Amino acid sequence: MRQLRAWTVRILGHFRKQRRDRELAEELDSHLQLHISDNLRAGMTPEQARREALLALGGLEQTKEEFRDRSVLPTLEHLLQDLRYAARMLRKSPGFSLVAILTLALGIGINAGIFSILNSAVLRPLPIAGSSQLVGVYQAFHGKYRRNVHGTSSFFSYPEYLDYRDHNQVLSGLAAYAPFVEASLGGDRPQRLVGTLSSCNYFDVLRAPVQLGRSFIEAECAQLSDGHVVVLSDGLWRSQFGADRGIVGKTVVINRTPFTVVGIAAAGFQGTEVVASDFWAPIASAVVLERNVELDLVHDANVSWLCLLGRVPEGTSLSRVRANLDVIASRIDQRYPGRTTMLTVTSASLASLPEVRNIVLGVGAVILIAVTLVLLIACANVANLLLARAASRRREVAVRLAVGASRGRLIQQLLTESMLLGVLGGAAGVLLAIWSSAALVRIVLAHLPPGMPTFNFTVGPDFRVLAYGGAMTLLTGVAFGLAPALQSTRHDLNTGLKSD
Repeated sequence: MRQLRAWTVRILGHFRKQRRDRELAEELDSHLQLHISDNLRAGMTPEQARREALLALGGLEQTKEEFRDRSVLPTLEHLLQDLRYAARMLRKSPGFSLVAILTLALGIGINAGIFSILNSAVLRPLPIAGSSQLVGVYQAFHGKYRRNVHGTSSFFSYPEYLDYRDHNQVLSGLAAYAPFVEASLGGDRPQRLVGTLSSCNYFDVLRAPVQLGRSFIEAECAQLSDGHVVVLSDGLWRSQFGADRGIVGKTVVINRTPFTVVGIAAAGFQGTEVVASDFWAPIASAVVLERNVELDLVHDANVSWLCLLGRVPEGTSLSRVRANLDVIASRIDQRYPGRTTMLTVTSASLASLPEVRNIVLGVGAVILIAVTLVLLIACANVANLLLARAASRRREVAVRLAVGASRGRLIQQLLTESMLLGVLGGAAGVLLAIWSSAALVRIVLAHLPPGMPTFNFTVGPDFRVLAYGGAMTLLTGVAFGLAPALQSTRHDLNTGLKSD
């Protein structure tokens, strides 16, 4: 506790430096006057009295320096001094500073912009309430086992979903859905739609309440009762039905089949995939929305066609969820000799599907490597500018070395100048990335060919983008500043001091 208090006092000492120095100077001056008075009473002349008092105190400036070192953190003090000096040097050369900052801003901005897009697709949780607690569940099969696939092999069948939903002990809810269901809307203005077949608890698990009407009830999900029902997206409701609040309870024609509208999804909710969903229908409606599929999607336990999304209670780890679901998977495997199921549980995102995630990360890695080369070229250009600038500062460096400054201290000061340039360039680059990436995505989405579906994709900053930009800033500051700092401090003192 005493050590912590000492460190706190030394850190706070940097923020009241002037007051501290003034109080120290007053106290030392009072001690000096007391010694002078004693010496005068001892019969010394005023000059001798002052000289003996100074000798007795051991040097006022040395005492002040020792007190400063003990009252603050020397490393932090040196850093603050270097920052002030670096700021003065940058103000002294505005042309050089502007060129260097713009060069770094372009290099860092391109990198941060690409990362921002990848982050929105792969790393950022889904843009819905409580998305940090949502997990995607996928499976892979090993052994001699043959399976029907409608979508990708990592999907689940409806009977498998029921097993995981009813027998898991860790999830507060587990929903199933089939994305990218293509359909056509009938009526006066026919339109191609992309919808989602979902389990009854889909909207409850996602905490996505409908703004009008209701979501699905259990009787409408696994088997048809009184006919097909549908929940429309806010965008489809407004564009095709003029935001008519009386649409709930009426019939719309999808794939030449009447569907009763039971609800309108909340504004802003577009589903959980990168392609926005125009409507949601119960899984039982697969018989009319998936007419070209020669499989019994609802009852066949050996067909992959459903994604699973689960909500994890607060404080439950992914490893615990996986362990519990593995028990259910092993029990299902016993029905199929030779089959072994490996489950993957990941935080839900727009590209959490393993096949999609691997493609996005692979393409993203290639693009990031390419734009990193652009950043390296920018660092090389700034390093050349610093080397050219170092030639004009040769005498300054030689003088500082001659009066006792260590080479390490000079390298630290020169690196601080480089880091300040990097921070300014990085800040400008991150701002450029935030603006340009969002604008680029908006432009691309606005100029898609007619008939293309709407994409559920937004780009915006978060702590990952800021952390990536900060890391790139630090790395580039060292990358372009270290070589010029080492080169600048290698000059011969005699040559440096004699140069005009």
